[in-house]
Amino acid sequence: MTRSSNVASGWLVVVCCLSQFLHTVYGSVANIALPDIARDLDARIDSLQWVVSAYVLTLASMLTFSGTLADRFGRKRVLIAGNIVMTAGSILCAVSTSVTLLIIGRVVQGLGSALIAPAGLSLLAAAFPETARRAVAVMWWTTIGTASLAAGPILGGLLVRDLGWTSVFWAGVPIGLLAAVLAAVLLTESKADRPQPFDPVGQVLLTVFLASLAFALIEGVHLGWTSPAIVLAVLIGVVALIALVPFELRHKHPLIPVRLFTHRSFVTALVMAIAGYLALAGLLFLNTFYLQSERGLDATSAGFMTIPLAAGATLTALLAAGLVARGRSRAVLITSGILLALGSGGLWATETLPLWTVVLPYFVFGLGFGLIADPVSVTALSSLPTSESGLASSLVSTSKQAGQLLGIAGIGTILAAAGTTSEVIEFEEMGGWVWAVLTAAGLLITLLALSSPRSSRHVHGHGARAANGS
Repeated sequence: MTRSSNVASGWLVVVCCLSQFLHTVYGSVANIALPDIARDLDARIDSLQWVVSAYVLTLASMLTFSGTLADRFGRKRVLIAGNIVMTAGSILCAVSTSVTLLIIGRVVQGLGSALIAPAGLSLLAAAFPETARRAVAVMWWTTIGTASLAAGPILGGLLVRDLGWTSVFWAGVPIGLLAAVLAAVLLTESKADRPQPFDPVGQVLLTVFLASLAFALIEGVHLGWTSPAIVLAVLIGVVALIALVPFELRHKHPLIPVRLFTHRSFVTALVMAIAGYLALAGLLFLNTFYLQSERGLDATSAGFMTIPLAAGATLTALLAAGLVARGRSRAVLITSGILLALGSGGLWATETLPLWTVVLPYFVFGLGFGLIADPVSVTALSSLPTSESGLASSLVSTSKQAGQLLGIAGIGTILAAAGTTSEVIEFEEMGGWVWAVLTAAGLLITLLALSSPRSSRHVHGHGARAANGS
């Protein structure tokens, strides 16, 4: 390969990883600002759940559709559009004068993120056909995604104390614009030779199902679980799911390939992805109130307390790729689940102990989370033909976002059940339940990994539409 080709490939990795940072960091960076947002915009805890969930819900709903969009109209074009949309959403969030406008801004951000994720990794996959070089590029993509998601509270804490919560969103504007400009100037366009046709009906049904589920979980405590609005939301979600399955089975090019769910390893991987990302998102949402309301820290100090988590996640994310390449996905997942459970249990045990005692549990939790992204993808793909790797990978990515959505909605609902305000969480009443849920998520991963068969096939690299690490 020529020097100019190496330089071009290097810039491609830089641009895609910069976009990946923007895409993943906004999945967690807003958490640390929630108490300030609650005070300035007079928001209840359910509104704060929507501030975080709106982003994840939009991302989860649109990921697969956006992958098809990138394959058909050009990955470079969609990546640029994603960064521009993300920038517009960041501006809308920053100038919001009401929680409703802020949630709308988060939806726009989520749409931009959904465009970035599959387009960026598709560009990497197309630019590095050689297995070894692709593996290295994807490793950096995955590591950036894992580290930025875990480090979001640290970055947010640095901004909130001195510049206010709006700075969390203003900070994304120059990054988004820079990524868009670099992509436009430096990247070469690529498209799929035979892009998959769109499935608008499947897209609508999936979005309705996820939105109804999120609404019921978040608003159930406040409206009443038997209230007409919640009952209607549940019914709409059930109807959407019942309609989605047979429609996708009959569709020649389905958005959700239901037939893949007949493979045990694939289903197991999806459940582990949901559990792992539920644990992280639940912890980051809980962490905001735990450290700032219960422990009395300011936003910056609370952010710094999660440095061990981010450090642990970054360290093991870098190690995981090599272990997975040697066929140790099962062992890595078992270890991941144990560490997530130990970290969550440790945070539970140190809840009333001196503040310094939480450092080790945060680090252990981070070690566990950093191990999950690569082996989950490999486990999902191990029993499927290579021709279906793109579809399978996009579903793994969607499962990760669904896990985050459930973590935010579920943990927030448990906290809200204490009947508290958005700023004062009665951990004596509800803290044990939320730590128990996070611990159970880690144990579930361990049990599923222990029960899964050892794969004899190594999967190097990922499908063109796998938003791994997102």
